Amino acid sequence: MTALQIRGIRDPLPDPELDGYVRLAAIACRVPIAMLTFLDKEREWSGGTLGVASGEGPRAGSLSAVVVESNALVHVEDASSNALLQHCALVADSPRIRLFAGVPLTVAERDVTGVLSVADTEKRRLDAAQVEALRLLAGQISNLLQHRASLRNRLEAADREADALDGLRESQRRLQTLVSNLPGVAYRSLNDVSWRLEVVSEGCLKLIGYSAAELIEGTVRMVDIIHPDDIPPLRRKVSRALRTRTPYQSTYRIRTATGQTKWVWDKGCGVYSADGKVLALEGFITDITEQKHAEECIRRMAYFDELTGLPNRLSMRDALGVAIATSGDSHAPVALLHVEVDNFREINETLGYREGDRLLQEIATRLREAVDARETVARIAESSFSVLLPGMDASQAVQAARKVLEAMSTPFGLDDLYVPAECSIGITLYPGHGTDPDSLLRRANIARYGARHRTEKLAVFAGALDSDNAQRLTLMNDLRRAIDSDELLLMFQPKLRMHARQVSGVEALVRWKHPERGLLGPDQFIGFAESAGLITRLTYWVLAAAVRESHAWHGAGHAVPIAINLSSHDIRDRQLFEQISRALETWGGAPDWIQFELTESCIMEDLSIARQVLTQLREAGFKLFIDDFGTGYSSLAYLRHLPVDYIKIDQSFVKDLDSDRESAAIVEAIIKLAHSLGIAVVAEGVESVSTMEMLSNWGCEEAQGYCISKPISGRDFQSWNKAFL
Repeated sequence: MTALQIRGIRDPLPDPELDGYVRLAAIACRVPIAMLTFLDKEREWSGGTLGVASGEGPRAGSLSAVVVESNALVHVEDASSNALLQHCALVADSPRIRLFAGVPLTVAERDVTGVLSVADTEKRRLDAAQVEALRLLAGQISNLLQHRASLRNRLEAADREADALDGLRESQRRLQTLVSNLPGVAYRSLNDVSWRLEVVSEGCLKLIGYSAAELIEGTVRMVDIIHPDDIPPLRRKVSRALRTRTPYQSTYRIRTATGQTKWVWDKGCGVYSADGKVLALEGFITDITEQKHAEECIRRMAYFDELTGLPNRLSMRDALGVAIATSGDSHAPVALLHVEVDNFREINETLGYREGDRLLQEIATRLREAVDARETVARIAESSFSVLLPGMDASQAVQAARKVLEAMSTPFGLDDLYVPAECSIGITLYPGHGTDPDSLLRRANIARYGARHRTEKLAVFAGALDSDNAQRLTLMNDLRRAIDSDELLLMFQPKLRMHARQVSGVEALVRWKHPERGLLGPDQFIGFAESAGLITRLTYWVLAAAVRESHAWHGAGHAVPIAINLSSHDIRDRQLFEQISRALETWGGAPDWIQFELTESCIMEDLSIARQVLTQLREAGFKLFIDDFGTGYSSLAYLRHLPVDYIKIDQSFVKDLDSDRESAAIVEAIIKLAHSLGIAVVAEGVESVSTMEMLSNWGCEEAQGYCISKPISGRDFQSWNKAFL
């Protein structure tokens, strides 16, 4: 028997002992992929794998070759951005590895080297305990290979062989100690109806409240600890993974010995015999209760109004969608009330924001009391509320609206003051006034405009704007003509990169050259564009004009990126990406010609769709900005899940920065938090050199405001940019 056959390095047959170490590496490091590979001068082959296919291939382009050449631990958070690893086959192609950690092995044969490595398709790092576990396992495998090699020379001294065995035992003991103290539970169980445990680490006492002995002896069964509602989906996931011979992972609830409910994340894989029979399940269970609580907190922030506790506009939109779908099956109508506190701004300015907030809370309470429990009340804007009335026709909705008005008619007591809330209500009905949530919400608001000037203060949407809204209708028609007749123009406000004092780009700002009203700013017609359903066409016009202007700048040698604002309507537009591609293709442009800005409220109106669109734009090479940060949800938590490059701090925080300590503290904190997430910062509304210096000292990357330049035309920008340079 040759040395290589004894050691099994070139033997293509499975090696259960090496496979066991590979699985243990995956469990200890809590990853889905683990590999033991050997290399000579030209080839690489598998000694054991989990989560990827085994086999043989060229040494060039392998992850293990990089580890061998470094002759040390290689540990990277994201292999796709690592110069040495990003071109390796398992990184560039399936399964597209991100986390990678590999340790070189000591192999007795001179022209053969080995590597033990673990990996994940998600971007993250191993903690110190996991790295140490990987080193220990690599040492064990090296010891094992050395021990096998020692059989070639039976004349070696018995004490040397004993030392090697003692070293292997000590390494195993240290590894067992390490695994037992990992923050979680490592286990091996049978794949029977109760998932009877054969091995479990002592971490189970801290997590579940039961000792390892109780679980192994069967005094307490895993099937009795798992929440009954979570057992069926868990069984399905495990069965599917075993059929396809892939790792499984699942999130479920457990009940501890003290009756407490915890959320856990279970990741494991099957252990198979040579004939394919499932011998056991091996995995690792982690406590994620705190993470679940944080997710619930973020969900409440996204779907509920913090001040009143009511559902927000996003929740109302979802509830309205469900009601419409249900109505489609039952053929029952759906009514929607838009309740507006018409004098809220006056109350706010007279009594202050604190009393204004108290008034909104009192109004929310009365609205909940004025409707049935099955009817949804939401706060959809500063002083706007919606009431969803499933199953109600027009006459019933009017009666419900009158009941709400009556409830609001009694003045609200705020300390020693009694404040009247002057409310108006607009009513829309499905299917007569719209067949989707957005149209019903929009038309309820239009009906509310008419209700303000009526004696009864309520109005049902009539299919067209009332006479007092004729001016709005005319302006909407004018805007439609303006888009078609090219009456719009773009202005550009430069952005400055702080430390380099270079122009980093511009923001495109649309203006309307109205033939009678003169030059109109976006705040004077964007709302009409949304009401008239013209916002998408307006965005297309801005996109085409911006790319055309960029082409001119490139020709003149003064090109910088142009940032374009997108609305929530644009995010839901399935043709958006195609329009962007067409505009660039027409003028021979590239993704670095334009950038995109979205507000917090635009993103949070439908976070899942926004994430998909942003990911598509980011993958295509476009830079993405969150605009007006601080005026909406003001939370960086959701940014962790969005592929954005910059946030733009709203000018309301920046304009008085050098005289307002509270604003200064907020801005400095936002910059630090954004940088901790790898996101750069742009400050809007910078109007003084002192403000710019403060922002620069805090590490703010870019600034925009009158201190740098007011919005200017494309031609003027070329002259300005040339003079600035």
